[in-house]
Amino acid sequence: MARAYNKKLRPRNFEVGQLVLKCILPHQVEAKGKFSPNWQGPFIVKKVLPNEALYLTDIEGRMAEMAINVNAVKRYYV
Repeated sequence: MARAYNKKLRPRNFEVGQLVLKCILPHQVEAKGKFSPNWQGPFIVKKVLPNEALYLTDIEGRMAEMAINVNAVKRYYV
């Protein structure tokens, strides 16, 4: 089963300077209902940590206080 799962798994590699969207998790204040947006952003990747975590900044340059897991972001294409 693990071999079948890993065959379909695609690695997500992010680099400094890329634009990403951040997922709004259900326990966050921004998650307000059925028709609210599911993604926030765009954000800029400021630093990539080796344990698959990212530090993000918004467009104005304000840095987020916590690192975010790679599973909760996706690439933003302009």
